[in-house]
Amino acid sequence: MSAKPIIAVVTGTGVQGRSVAYAFHKSGKWTVRVLTRDPNGPIAARMAQAGMEVVKADLEKKDDLLQAFAGAYAIYSVTIPPWHTGYGNTMSEYDQGILQADVAKAAGVQLILWSTLPYVGPEFLNMGGCELYDSKSKVEDYIKSIGLASVFVSTAYYAENTYTWPTVQFTDDARRLHFWNYVVAADKPIPWLWVERDLGPAMFALVEDFREFGALGRSLLDHRLNHTIQPIASFRTTFGDVARVIEKLTGVSVQHTTYPNVDERWHPDLTKALVYQNVHGLYPTHPFPPPVFQELGVQFNTLEQL
Repeated sequence: MSAKPIIAVVTGTGVQGRSVAYAFHKSGKWTVRVLTRDPNGPIAARMAQAGMEVVKADLEKKDDLLQAFAGAYAIYSVTIPPWHTGYGNTMSEYDQGILQADVAKAAGVQLILWSTLPYVGPEFLNMGGCELYDSKSKVEDYIKSIGLASVFVSTAYYAENTYTWPTVQFTDDARRLHFWNYVVAADKPIPWLWVERDLGPAMFALVEDFREFGALGRSLLDHRLNHTIQPIASFRTTFGDVARVIEKLTGVSVQHTTYPNVDERWHPDLTKALVYQNVHGLYPTHPFPPPVFQELGVQFNTLEQL
């Protein structure tokens, strides 16, 4: 019996990483290698107990990544902004991405799923660019230049923010709910992604399609989705509509507030990203759920499943 293929999941204990790791693990077809700075943390411990391979890796150290990527068929690649608390990163996201791509190439990885975001650029509203978005986007060209098969998976607003930040809380002695967001106007449609529920199954279907293509003796570089940007979201809606759905589902009056920036809670660069979403709309012409993934058999969750 042949060994299972390996997928290495960078920052495998994060929201994106957990979704991808569990989807591949539950299939029973893959060995899942979870990369984390803290293999003794509670999330990593649960993943190890479930039967995944959890490895300690400093994402800024080439040798750590070489060891973690060794023998992997595919990697799910994520970068972390240096200003994000709790990680201690010093490298820019661009440099993190270049390092991961170079190591993947050296390790013989056949496919990289690159978690990306749209390119904003310095001229948009004269903001001087948005590193949170632009650094990820710039890595795409580098990955293509080194001849590594890849799909650029462009994510949307996390639906999980409603309960992980959380953006919904009781107020007025539990008589009302307060639902809030930053920057984006209440009536501005943007795409939302159920990361935990939908990202992983979509990535599993995508990689399986590449595997089937390769099993025919064809180069993954010739796959129809190679080197394409694939926006992924579960649905498109407004924060105002979400407030109304929460009110309908709970039977509790909802007060909605849009705060002007996220500078103090997170970082001014995230405020820039949200300004871009508010003005541009984030993949404004792309249909969601995305037909590419639906054609691969992926079923997406809905707004009403909050």
